[in-house]
Amino acid sequence: MSSILRSSREPLVRIVDDDASLREALGLVLTVGRLDWTGYESAEAFLERDDLRRPGAVVLDLRMTGMSGLACQAKLAERASDLPVLFLTGHGDAAAAVRALKAGAVDFLQKPVEAEKLLSACKRLTAWHLALRAENEEREHARTLLATLTPREREAAEYTARGWPNRTIAEEMGVSEQAVKIHRSNIYRKLGVKGPVDVAELMRRADPDRRVAEAGLRTLCVLADDAPPEKG
Repeated sequence: MSSILRSSREPLVRIVDDDASLREALGLVLTVGRLDWTGYESAEAFLERDDLRRPGAVVLDLRMTGMSGLACQAKLAERASDLPVLFLTGHGDAAAAVRALKAGAVDFLQKPVEAEKLLSACKRLTAWHLALRAENEEREHARTLLATLTPREREAAEYTARGWPNRTIAEEMGVSEQAVKIHRSNIYRKLGVKGPVDVAELMRRADPDRRVAEAGLRTLCVLADDAPPEKG
C-alpha cells in the first residue's frame, strides 16, 4: 500500500474555528496526542477544501464569522457525511448546543477547552469512525459477493443459512437433492466460504438487521449428504 493511500485511510481531525491562535493551540494538543489534524479558518473553507471521505472527526466552533457551526453541520448532513462532529461552545450557548446535539452532533466542549478532554474526545470519535467505516466496507463487500448469486442460488443460500438439510431445501424449492448440492457448491465457491455458518455470517454482514432463526443456527451441521458433489 502506498504512503499516499495509507495516509488517506488514517484518521484526520479537522479543527474549524475562525480564531487562528485557538486552532494552533488545539492542534498542538492533538499533535502531542499523536493525532493528525488540519485547521480551517471558516466553515466555508472547510466545506470547500476538505476531503470528507477521509475518516476522522470535526471539531467545529459553534459561532464563527460567516457560516455558523450549526449551518455547517446542516451542510454536512446534506452531503451525507458520517464524520462525527464535536462542537466548541462559549458561555450562554447551551440552547444552541442542544440544537446541535439533536441535529446529530456527537458531543460538545465548552471554551476554554481542557486539553485532556479534547484529546480524549477526539481519540474516542476517530476510533468510532474508523470502526464505522470498516463495518460499512464489510457490508458493501458482502453485498457485492451475494449479488453474484443467481436468483435460485440466492434462494438456496437463504435456506442454507438457516441450517436446513439438502432434502428439506429440495422439497421447498421443488428440485432434486442433487440440484441443491450443485447450488450449494456454487454458493460456497462464489462467496468464498466453506459452509452454512459462513453463509449465515456473510448475510448478516450484508444486512445487519437480518435475524436468522436461532433454532436454525443452533442446529447447523454438515451432513454427509450436504457435502458439495465431487467434480468429474
